[in-house]
Amino acid sequence: MAATHRMTVNLEAVEYSQLSAMAEKYSVSLAWLGRRAIVEFLQRNEGDELQLPLNLIPERREAQR
Repeated sequence: MAATHRMTVNLEAVEYSQLSAMAEKYSVSLAWLGRRAIVEFLQRNEGDELQLPLNLIPERREAQR
């Protein structure tokens, strides 16, 4: 399957180092690891009501008005 969309992800130095070591250990690319992680995340949460650890409620903006 050819990738048709591209995204950029910013990582902390330790995260990049760990992923680079894993990519080298298993002879795969960083892009492959990223796609695999995303696919596994999507499969694990398919159909579920996902609650991310983000404050998506605009309480702060409402309080400032």
